[in-house]
Amino acid sequence: MQDPRLRLLAVAVLSFAAFASTVGAAAALVWWLIFTPRTKSLPRPGVLLPLAPMIAATALVSAWGGGAGLSYFFRMTVILLIAAWAYAETEDGDVLAVAVWALGNRIGFEVGLVAEMGISGLSVLRRELEQVRTAMALKGIRPGVRSIVPLAVTLIVTELRRADEVARLLVVRGYTIGGKICPRFRTDPRDVPAAIIALILALLSTLPLRDVFILVG
Repeated sequence: MQDPRLRLLAVAVLSFAAFASTVGAAAALVWWLIFTPRTKSLPRPGVLLPLAPMIAATALVSAWGGGAGLSYFFRMTVILLIAAWAYAETEDGDVLAVAVWALGNRIGFEVGLVAEMGISGLSVLRRELEQVRTAMALKGIRPGVRSIVPLAVTLIVTELRRADEVARLLVVRGYTIGGKICPRFRTDPRDVPAAIIALILALLSTLPLRDVFILVG
């Protein structure tokens, strides 16, 4: 989707649908298969694979306690696919442009700036994680449970330092609050139908399964 406004809307409603019910997750998965490049839009397997065991472990704990573990695993996997697609499709300045368009040059600029800094931080963390993995491979260190905690602490400390440096830089440059940009958006012919279908699927996911069959029939 070219228009970031419609892309963010689709991501929000589809994530809600997938989280709400298994039917909503199935509908969101069908939407993802039809309106996205599918696996071509996903980042490297090394980025997503570490998240799969975390989701699986939570699902097993839920199932062990009598909860819907399989449903949780399916719904979270679909949400992860949608988030990965949205992250791959988002370009620099998209979130800031949408925030200013929706909320104005004061509040919108603040919200958009924070969001852009967060997205940029994710990119930095991904690069640093790849560098750490390369360094561990060169030293012959295998990734394991013992290395996860110090690695996570190192990445968190690095990100906090980076956030502090960015804040100091903004202060030095005289930034106080708000800003002004003139966002321009490009809409692909498929963007509007895709967003409308996403809204319909999200609405259907809130209804009981019997009502959905009645509406479709």
